[in-house]
Formats: sequence, structure tokens, C-alpha cells
Amino acid sequence: MVTLAVEAGARVIATASASDAEYCRALGAAEVLDYKDPDLAARIRDAAPHGVDAHLDTSGHNDLTTAVDLLAPRGRIVLLAGARTQPVLPAGALYMKDGSITGFVISHATTAELAEAAVTINRLLAAGRLRPRATETLPLSATADVHRRMEQGELHGRRVVLRPDLDT
Repeated sequence: MVTLAVEAGARVIATASASDAEYCRALGAAEVLDYKDPDLAARIRDAAPHGVDAHLDTSGHNDLTTAVDLLAPRGRIVLLAGARTQPVLPAGALYMKDGSITGFVISHATTAELAEAAVTINRLLAAGRLRPRATETLPLSATADVHRRMEQGELHGRRVVLRPDLDT
């Protein structure tokens, strides 16, 4: 996400764990803030005193009150997770900023949108700018264990490829 935003010309303020801060900087984030910081909103305000033009929520928490407060005039909030959440919408504050909130679900993208995205992704892959931090290749029989590891947060930053041909 950071690489794509930087590629589009954005000045990225990333929120991440302290252990991921350097990784986010290496991807091009101008600022990296600890998402566990109890004063995170204040830190974002310090980094973007006029507000943020785009707030992408990949966490699924969908704290719209804080997100709207951090928006610049005509800013946009994009929700990428949290399908079952029912957040409070601060309609007045959003209205007064002429802001907007939109959801994004990749499976709803049109063929033309996916083709356009593929051009960008392929260009970045060819340039070596998109790559996972680590990849594991395991037999398909490891699916249950991989799922358990994912639920426990053990696969952070890692891609797992399950291959049935590795089962013996």
C-alpha cells in the first residue's frame, strides 16, 4: 500500500508497529508512527497540520470520528476492511469538511479497473519495487497449521504458498 501511494505521488504517513517502522520507511513513507501510541491522532496532526487528503483504514476498526477529525477539507476516507463494523458517522463534521467516505472491495472492481491496476502492479514488480518480506512454500497438508499461525499473528509480512505436489 505504501509503495502504491508513493508511486501515485502521495506523501505517506504510515502507522505501523515499532518493529515495522524501518520497513515502511524503506518503502517510501515520509513518516512512520506507532499505531499503539495513545496519542496517535495528535502525532498525525503534527505530521499533517492541515489534515490528511486520504485516510486509508486497513485495520477494520473504522474509527470514523477520529478519521474525519484528521481529514483535510475535501479529504476522503477509504475503508478497506471491517465489513461487519457499525461505526458512528460524524455526519456534521464530515459535511463541513466536504469530505467523503468510500469502501473498496477488490472483488467489485471492473475488468477495466483490474487491467489498469495490473499494469501498475506488473511495472512495479518488474522494477523490483513490490516484493514480500518473506515467502514460505509448504505442502497443502500444512493448511490447518498455516491458518492457526495466521490467526495468531505469526505470519506477519510473510506470504505462504501451499503446493499439493509437496505432499508425499
